[in-house]
Amino acid sequence: MPADQSRPQPAPAREARDRKRRREDFLADLAEAQRLRERVAPRRARMARLRQQQLLRTFFY
Repeated sequence: MPADQSRPQPAPAREARDRKRRREDFLADLAEAQRLRERVAPRRARMARLRQQQLLRTFFY
């Protein structure tokens, strides 16, 4: 018996829900880290924001 068949696979709906929850957790952690970085190094964060805005303004599709 192959190893793939020994364990039942989770239902696709549950798998999608778990993936969505993990993604939401990751994005929340990322936003928290960015806020912390802005508090700790405001000048560096401001310059990074300005660089990002300039990059978006000069990007052509």
